[in-house]
Amino acid sequence: MFLSYKSKSLEKLCTDEKEMQKRRADIAKKLRLRINALEAFSTLAEVVANDPLGKWHPLHGDRAGQWAGKVSSNERLIIQPLANNEIRVESILGSTFAEVQGIEDYHKG
Repeated sequence: MFLSYKSKSLEKLCTDEKEMQKRRADIAKKLRLRINALEAFSTLAEVVANDPLGKWHPLHGDRAGQWAGKVSSNERLIIQPLANNEIRVESILGSTFAEVQGIEDYHKG
């Protein structure tokens, strides 16, 4: 997939090994694996089926259209799949573009 990032800071965290270790050593290994899987496969469907960490899942409610992959017991890497750089929910599994939205614990009340 082709990835973009919601912010330059998030991009640096997800793509720069030193930054990853400095800011988030607790999740660095899983974060690196998640980003590598997103970049290695062509579509979201391939990521969901083949990511070695597995368990990508669609979000619901106010996060409908976004997907999450576990990076710690509570935290998830959140992505927004895009079709031709535009959000189109009907073709989400065929998406070849995604924007990394952040790393969050959305389970908090």
